[in-house]
Amino acid sequence: MFLKFRKKKKKKEKPVAQTLIDFPTERFEINGDVLTLRLATVSDIPGLVAIQEAVYNGYAPWVSRDFYHELTTEKDRLYLVVSKRDQVVAFIALVRREQIPDLHIANLAVLPVWQGQKVGSYLINTAKAVAWEIGLPKLSLEARRSNTGALALYDRLGFHVEDVIENYYVDNKEDAISMVENLEG
Repeated sequence: MFLKFRKKKKKKEKPVAQTLIDFPTERFEINGDVLTLRLATVSDIPGLVAIQEAVYNGYAPWVSRDFYHELTTEKDRLYLVVSKRDQVVAFIALVRREQIPDLHIANLAVLPVWQGQKVGSYLINTAKAVAWEIGLPKLSLEARRSNTGALALYDRLGFHVEDVIENYYVDNKEDAISMVENLEG
């Protein structure tokens, strides 16, 4: 009789096209805040774009369709988000590259209010653990030459400069600093 008043159970949205590794949700603490690291879902896309806009002064290098394509295409990808409660505060996009072979950090962004609080370090250390788990010998990334804070972080975490790619970024023709960390002994 009262069945019509029962709340419908909300279906848990499943991540899509996560073929790289079965990544479990985990909780961790930074400066007294409990954060969650989990697989990204399509419903996270507006938050991913908003993080980039906050990081890049209103500009999002990857727009919604880019993220949608990445999250729904069967490839060796792993997209992780960090959230506090239900707000996404950071993300990392990992791509397994067979020809090199390495695990490439294709995208990494942390909301400015969370920068400097070790969220980025946590994501990079997670990427190292994923690379190790799937047997890849190195981790790679590119960063804008002007992104001195990120370059310093990567250096502290063991990356070294491998190359400078001139005019890499489409929006302003800025050079990219290509960095690598060898994970083998």
